[in-house]
Amino acid sequence: MKQIISFMLTVILLGGFSTTAFAQTKVDKRYAYTLKKLRLDKATEEKFGPVLKAYLKERKAAGDIYDDVKGKYKAAEKAGTLTDAQATQLLEAKIQSEEKELAVRRKYTEEFKKVLKPKKVYYALDYANDKTSKIEGRDSEE
Repeated sequence: MKQIISFMLTVILLGGFSTTAFAQTKVDKRYAYTLKKLRLDKATEEKFGPVLKAYLKERKAAGDIYDDVKGKYKAAEKAGTLTDAQATQLLEAKIQSEEKELAVRRKYTEEFKKVLKPKKVYYALDYANDKTSKIEGRDSEE
């Protein structure tokens, strides 16, 4: 019995770790992709890298507001049994998430301008917001 409980706890702990590691990997991939596409010199990359990483983390946190609620009601949405109350929660979470994402973009546009010229800031935000499939090379459209 102790072995079964120990095994189950291990599976739960590893499952939680792998989810965190997976999310971190997505941020890391987006970070590497953005830096690669910008083609910055080493000195600029050293200054810009930490700011970009902070932006990506805050942007992900803003998106998680909606993703968490959406995950909660995914089965109901798929089955077509979403209640009005659930739909309202989804709408509010979506609006809140988008407002937070916009605030993060505005904040980091100014932070990016401290390190990069406006043209590079534009491209940095564009690359950082590319679809995951494009970042992972599954989307050939450029």
